[in-house]
Amino acid sequence: MRFKGTAALFLVFVVLGGYVYFTEFRGKEERQKQEQAKKKVFPVEDKDVTEITLVYPDRTITGVKKGEKHWEMTSPPGIEADSDEWEQLASNIPRIEREDTVAQNVQDLAQFGLKDPPVKLSAKTKDGKTLELVFGAENPKKTYNYAKLPAGNDVFLTASNWAKTFTKNVSDLRNKKILEFETDDIDNVKIIESAKELEAQKSGEDWQLKKPIETKGDNSEISSFISSMRFARVNSFPESPVDAKTAGLEPPAIRITLHDGKAKADRTLLIGKTSSLDRYYARDGSRDTIFIIDKEIAEKARKPVFDWRDKSVTKLDRDKIDKIEIVRGTDMIALLKAGSDWKLPDNKKLQWDKISGMLNALDFEKAKDIIDAPKTLSTYALDKPKLEVVLRQGSNELVRIAFGNESKMPEGIYLKTSDSPAVKVVSKDVFDKFNVKADDLVETEKPKP
Repeated sequence: MRFKGTAALFLVFVVLGGYVYFTEFRGKEERQKQEQAKKKVFPVEDKDVTEITLVYPDRTITGVKKGEKHWEMTSPPGIEADSDEWEQLASNIPRIEREDTVAQNVQDLAQFGLKDPPVKLSAKTKDGKTLELVFGAENPKKTYNYAKLPAGNDVFLTASNWAKTFTKNVSDLRNKKILEFETDDIDNVKIIESAKELEAQKSGEDWQLKKPIETKGDNSEISSFISSMRFARVNSFPESPVDAKTAGLEPPAIRITLHDGKAKADRTLLIGKTSSLDRYYARDGSRDTIFIIDKEIAEKARKPVFDWRDKSVTKLDRDKIDKIEIVRGTDMIALLKAGSDWKLPDNKKLQWDKISGMLNALDFEKAKDIIDAPKTLSTYALDKPKLEVVLRQGSNELVRIAFGNESKMPEGIYLKTSDSPAVKVVSKDVFDKFNVKADDLVETEKPKP
């Protein structure tokens, strides 16, 4: 009997707990949602907004949605819309909240800045509804704006950020992308300036220079250039109409063509003469609109060929390297890999960070200059190098690196690898990493306490 009574009491507690949870916690959450919903000025979803009009004392701007996330500007006409900006406006309309009511049935709207309002928002939805909201002056603390709906003269408050959000110029809402494409879709780059031409072709994940020389491209440099084109935006538009000839676009000073492999189409940017010290006239080859861009793209396009090419000292597969030979005249030091350690032939353990530093120097250092058609090797003292480094996998030679004389212009040291006919100039630090004695590399014993 006592057990049955305890079980019944436990059941009562469970029922009471459930009641408290659903009435207090879940009920409170639901009430908060309802209160939040009541504060919304417009019970609408952003995807249902099909037209937005912003009315100001000196201008009216209207955008109409044409298809999914694509907008066209109808007022003023003939201007391309920035669909992302219009989508942002549409997404903010359902978020506008109504705060405290300040006054009801107001006859003198001027005192709230609502007689000749600075901003009027009007929107249409796909089911034919029209949404309107008028923003007036800021309250004395400048934390809210007075606002009202067109159906009555009740004045309420909205957070000041909403009036600012819907205060736009035509320039804010027009298309400012210099070219329209996705970075990963570009598989060819051409830059033509006067008689100079540079071309890079993508092969898999790597870039290959085709003009003015055929060699491996600098993946990072080329990808960065494409990315800067993708995200570049118009600085401004000419205040007075300017024709292509006046803008130096017939012919252009620089023509940049990106081939969109996915769309099988070219994206072309034409850059004209400078409109100021750090800006240029330009236009998308598929559009007539002339705009002004910052100097960044033009400066990058004019970089010397050296900047676009691969400047790696050599190509390493570090997992394959199990022996490093450092040859200085008739002397040779052999560094042997043993598991994750490096040792001398007499089994003395070597300092791992110094060996790693050697390989890092070859892996990450960049050449300061590349001589594709070198003179005789004796010109650079590479016929009798002061130091040679051989990387091996077992008895197989992976690559041999020879160091010659020091270079003055640019400052560094001449180097040649067995996997390339070119002579390169690298920082002397690369040479210094390998110009060591065996004792310099041996791991020292820690003193006993």
